[in-house]
Amino acid sequence: MNLSSLKIQNYRSLKEVHIPLSPFVCIIGENNCGKSSTLLSLSLFINGTKISSKEFHNSSMPIRIEVEINFDNGDWEKIPKKQQLFLQDLMESNKLKLTRIYLPNGKNNIYFSALAPKNEKLNFEKLKKEERLKGKNATEIREYMQSYLDEYADKFEGVKTQKDVAETLNNIIKDLSPEELKEKDFTLPKAIWTSISKLLPVPLLIPAVKEISDDLKTKESASFGRLLGVLLGLIENAEAVKEFSKSFDDLKNLLNPTETENGFVDNRIDEVKHIENILETNIQENFPNVTLELIIPPPELKHIFSNAKLEINDGITGPFELKGDGLKRAITFALLKTYIEVNNYDTSKEDKEETLAPYIFLFEEPELYLHPKAQKILFDALNQISKQHQVIVTTHSPIFFSPKYGGTFIKMKKNDNPVVPCSESFGININDNLDELELFRLICFENNNAAFFSEKILLVEGESDLIFFNHIAKVLKEKWDFDLKNIPIIKMSGKGNVERYRNFFEIFNIDVHSILDLDVIIKGFNKLGASEDAYNLQNQLIQVIDGIIERKDISTPPTSAQIKELTRSYSWVERYERLKELAEIMKNGYFLGEEEKLEIDYLFSRDTINMRKKVLKEYDCELKTNLLNTLRDEQIYVLNKGSVESYYPEEVNGRNKLHKALNACDLLTEPQQIKELCPQYEIEDSIYSEFEIIFSNIFENRT
Repeated sequence: MNLSSLKIQNYRSLKEVHIPLSPFVCIIGENNCGKSSTLLSLSLFINGTKISSKEFHNSSMPIRIEVEINFDNGDWEKIPKKQQLFLQDLMESNKLKLTRIYLPNGKNNIYFSALAPKNEKLNFEKLKKEERLKGKNATEIREYMQSYLDEYADKFEGVKTQKDVAETLNNIIKDLSPEELKEKDFTLPKAIWTSISKLLPVPLLIPAVKEISDDLKTKESASFGRLLGVLLGLIENAEAVKEFSKSFDDLKNLLNPTETENGFVDNRIDEVKHIENILETNIQENFPNVTLELIIPPPELKHIFSNAKLEINDGITGPFELKGDGLKRAITFALLKTYIEVNNYDTSKEDKEETLAPYIFLFEEPELYLHPKAQKILFDALNQISKQHQVIVTTHSPIFFSPKYGGTFIKMKKNDNPVVPCSESFGININDNLDELELFRLICFENNNAAFFSEKILLVEGESDLIFFNHIAKVLKEKWDFDLKNIPIIKMSGKGNVERYRNFFEIFNIDVHSILDLDVIIKGFNKLGASEDAYNLQNQLIQVIDGIIERKDISTPPTSAQIKELTRSYSWVERYERLKELAEIMKNGYFLGEEEKLEIDYLFSRDTINMRKKVLKEYDCELKTNLLNTLRDEQIYVLNKGSVESYYPEEVNGRNKLHKALNACDLLTEPQQIKELCPQYEIEDSIYSEFEIIFSNIFENRT
């Protein structure tokens, strides 16, 4: 059994959030955005712990914690047959949705949702509760129902008893249209919840380090004690412990009567019988008809384990709870690692008979007090645990926000409501989408996973763009500091990834900006995710450019680098050979067909692209300006002069792109130098350089 979905309403700052669950879930977000409340809500759903009135986001409304439970065949077999029949109607694809509702008066219970008629008159339980049919004979029942539900009068012909009424109402409800039904909460029978709760994972909440000693006790009710108990629970399968457990059964027989096939057998020791007889005699002096039986439960292993202690010698021997926070966190880390190593050894045994009860690890900020290397080891350990038990972590560490093992990744944030701020969640289960998993891996491979912790990012094409824009923004205005404002600059490894990157980051409600070379207007425009208006302007601009090429008879011989690239291309060589074949056809006096003419056009398509780029860069027109302005409004900033190198001072030198970018940064130390290298635009009677407009949009606007 595992939990596949969590919906929370009206709990603390969680007005309404939905968290998809998987074996491993990572939740990120700033402090005080609802991460801890999300973990606590799962524990509340399973345990039904009492809460205070301060826990309600709106004190007049109930708290709802809905969990979708995924059953497997082994779980289903543990449910009694009668309960299976009841649950089958509530389940879909082996999944059951249950909701724990906390009422404002503090009471809570488990409910299931089912479709019910909007017309309350069709509710038999309401009829019964209001005693509308009580004391009526068969004729009176029929006549009352035909009058009460006159639109269904014919359905109640022949009805004689309340049972008949219930069956008739059920048949009417079955024939109702979807528009006549609504979802309604019904209390889940306690016996069924008891059966289900035994199968649910035991929540192990490991909070961020606090100054609360109860969290550090090794008693089973405390989080640390439970974690230690999970580890010690692995000992129960040892043969020596099993033999020792049998002695508990022997002790039970010495202290209590034993039930056999032939009835109860009393093999208790004489001392127990003697005490029981004297106690019963003394009671019967006042209550002659009362008998009693002395029951002495034997000890259990879990009670022994619950009293386990950790004595730490760090120069001074003392109990665990008196040590420093860093050491406490390290010991928690060590317990998890030990659990993995011992459990791997235990599961490798061929004669293993039992499967441990499932747990759900709710780990808050596991990276606290750990070196980055230790964080990586802990991340691996938690992922190993997730193969058997669900793991949900909240974190501020990019190391945990990694697609290495897949899983669900959630970002939480508080909205800006000035009256009652509340949390929102955004996320994705990357196991469900291979394309998104591939992109997530690419982003993290480039060490950009820290971007998911930001509110805003800038996409650029390469390393030189990153270096140059990061520098000139601060020179233009001191507060335009990408590092200080926590706006990561992300390399995309080519403009063809713009739309994919934008869509993926926007899943996490991240504001995405991009700066691109001018040639994206000619090649790769369909990869930007631009608006329909931008597409229309781009098509019109291409037509204008082609017209200029035709009128001016513009040509662009390929550069030496392009020739090398073309000749390395096997497909280009093939097309060249095909061109010679077509030339031979024409030489022999034959005309070329339309398809053959298209082949020639295809061969020279690169030349067409180069000519378009040349015209776009050298000629200014209103369509070009309108298109760049439209894209700018969509946070896609296309450089008017071409590539980033077009904005370097003339004296820049370097052996490669990276060195030229660094040299340009060394030379550009004053705002006026940068402004003089840029096109100027008039906005509301003021003149601004291109980069001033771009960086103002990035740093000072939020769409």
